[in-house]
Amino acid sequence: MTNFQKDFRRYRATYSLAAITLGVWLSQFFANGAQATDPINLFHFGALFGLDIIEYPSHIWRLVTPIFVHIGWEHFLLNFFSLIFIGRQIEDIFGSQRFFAIYLLSGIYGNILTFFLKPETLSAGASTSLFGIFAAMAMLGYLTKNPSFQAIGKQFAVLILANLAINIFQPDVGIFGHIGGAIGGILLAAPFAPKILQSKILETQKGTFFLVYLVSAMLMIVLTIMG
Repeated sequence: MTNFQKDFRRYRATYSLAAITLGVWLSQFFANGAQATDPINLFHFGALFGLDIIEYPSHIWRLVTPIFVHIGWEHFLLNFFSLIFIGRQIEDIFGSQRFFAIYLLSGIYGNILTFFLKPETLSAGASTSLFGIFAAMAMLGYLTKNPSFQAIGKQFAVLILANLAINIFQPDVGIFGHIGGAIGGILLAAPFAPKILQSKILETQKGTFFLVYLVSAMLMIVLTIMG
């Protein structure tokens, strides 16, 4: 087995998600060329536009697809390399399946919060999911009281807060998606905790956090669609 194969097996979730993200980004350009990031083309490629979901509830898939769609080269490259370099470290801790679940579900939660609060905006990007996995890492220290994870968790908490502070001065950035992704990561850290930390978290905590995730997500969707 080559070093690449070993690396891929170890970080199969990170590399698979990165490959999908890259594939979608290249497809945007193959399909639309220099107009790939025009709003109408972003919409057709699956960007989040809440008013479309309200009018056509069957388009609920728009809460998932924006995770893999990007608005520009800088946007794509920042998220793509953040996923590869930081994602591998977090996947090492959570394991591939749990990492994949947190990445996807926290990204969806970030899109749901944007849908709920700003349905008229067009938004996309993997940053909802990235904030989710960062927040899940930050939450582990709080849940387990493990000194090592508390130290790591504080670093990720600072990273999240610093980025949110910067977002305040960037009106074009979907801050609600970032906040929602972070909330999703916080709620998913317990039910998808790493195997080595399972015994440190109460079963009631795992169930409660996951129930809060599901109920709050469904409420936001239903209330927004019902108007």
